Amino acid sequence: MKEMKLEQPKSLSQMVAVRLRKAIIDGEIGLGQNIAEEKLAESFGVSRTPVRDALIQLEQQGLVVIQSKRGSYVFTPTAQDVVRICEYRKMIEVNAMAFAVKRNKAALTKRLREVTDAMGTAMRQSDAVTYGQLDTDFHQAFVDWSGNPYVQDAYQLVSGQIAALRTHLTRPLEHLRELSFGEHQSFIELVAAEDFAGFQHLMTAHVDRTGEIYVAALSEGEDGSDQISV
Repeated sequence: MKEMKLEQPKSLSQMVAVRLRKAIIDGEIGLGQNIAEEKLAESFGVSRTPVRDALIQLEQQGLVVIQSKRGSYVFTPTAQDVVRICEYRKMIEVNAMAFAVKRNKAALTKRLREVTDAMGTAMRQSDAVTYGQLDTDFHQAFVDWSGNPYVQDAYQLVSGQIAALRTHLTRPLEHLRELSFGEHQSFIELVAAEDFAGFQHLMTAHVDRTGEIYVAALSEGEDGSDQISV
């Protein structure tokens, strides 16, 4: 008989980590905000142990900072952090795209088109949160279809921070969302044409402009709630 394996249910700490990660990325909890273990435990209806374990998991993802005797806080990026994350993004995403085109071009293209169609709907509905989530899904697709688990693990180190920055530090300017959407459509054309040089050029401009917006937001000390994604 063929071996049949049962998927293990997620532990309480994993479930708390997933929900808390989403809360940070979606902007329910602000950058730098204190995360009280006792209140979280009460909110989730669990003991403090799985909450503490969840915070440790999120610290490893760069989303939480745990300070001895002071508590836990959502990460607070500096301008230098933003620059380094953008450099990391360009390095990973450009190369991941090349791997994905070589190994899984049809699946990658299909996924990018699906996500872009949904992004268009979110943009027309002025749904900034959903647009941002889909923006994350779009860029994640290059990594998911790269066929390289080491690339996937490497991107996981900063993917949460990238998604959170989209939510917390972008601006409510309609033309930027439209520019973003147009560039995502262009990415698909470049993937289809296997134009690696063109893709790298556009990704560099796309990420660098995003980084400039984030740095400007940090310098102004703003963390708006009606954000867009770029």
